[in-house]
Amino acid sequence: MKIALAIGTAFLALLWTGFIALSAALANWVAGQGVDLQGGLQTIAQWPLPPWIALWTDAGTAEAVRATIVWSVELLAAAMPWITPLLDWVAPLLWVIWAVGMVGLVVLAAVGWLLIGRMRGRARFAGAR
Repeated sequence: MKIALAIGTAFLALLWTGFIALSAALANWVAGQGVDLQGGLQTIAQWPLPPWIALWTDAGTAEAVRATIVWSVELLAAAMPWITPLLDWVAPLLWVIWAVGMVGLVVLAAVGWLLIGRMRGRARFAGAR
């Protein structure tokens, strides 16, 4: 049972680390794009809607979604001078969140380890009677 707990903990730790590593890499890439990102988002907002969207939604809803995207890009363009310096802090913040998550995972694994040990001890004690 303890081996299964250790393997499960290691697997969750690997998944958590991989998720944070990918997120931090994406955050670093976005921070490196800076002003180029804003131009790219404006280009995306000007793309025509694909014809298959008409199969899933009515034209009014599709245009409302498009207008929301355009509004979001305009809002982002206005906030970009303030957002760009903050993007440099995202990756380190993600690693702090990773550390907190890992501490929580290790604490839960240790509690599980102790509980499994106590269950075995009680089982031995009950079997000795």
